[in-house]
Amino acid sequence: MEEAKAMEASVEKITDLELEALGFKTAAKTLKELTIKKKKMALAYEHYRFVRQDKIDAFNKNLREKTETRKPGPWGDTIQYNQLVFTPIQNYKDAPPREVLNKLAESVKRGCFDAWEIAHIESVVKVPDPILFGRIEGCSDRFFISQWEDDVKIEDILKDNEG
Repeated sequence: MEEAKAMEASVEKITDLELEALGFKTAAKTLKELTIKKKKMALAYEHYRFVRQDKIDAFNKNLREKTETRKPGPWGDTIQYNQLVFTPIQNYKDAPPREVLNKLAESVKRGCFDAWEIAHIESVVKVPDPILFGRIEGCSDRFFISQWEDDVKIEDILKDNEG
């Protein structure tokens, strides 16, 4: 029993550098990536509100119910509704206000996100006024950075005591 505890204790202290030096290159890379991800997630959960995918799904379901319209057409009904979609910031066409850029710069300095995306409502005609979220590769949660205008707000997705 004591041998097992001693082995566990020694395994916990193994670093990615030790593994690499001993030839365990893939194990070292995996350990290093997990360590980095753990640090990023700890920072993100400490500093930002987060939105789980089930909240996005529920929001989209509710939004669809509120906005869905049907129009008869020659090949059947045309169904139109609004949906919250996420666009990587490098593909987003509009510039956000200065305060959102400041919050983005702050999140960049923290170094916990691998990517950022803009949440906005789309329909046949795009509805502006989005939300900026941070993302961590391999984590399905979205981390609220900032928002502008009044179309979609974090308060529409999360209750005050959530995230």
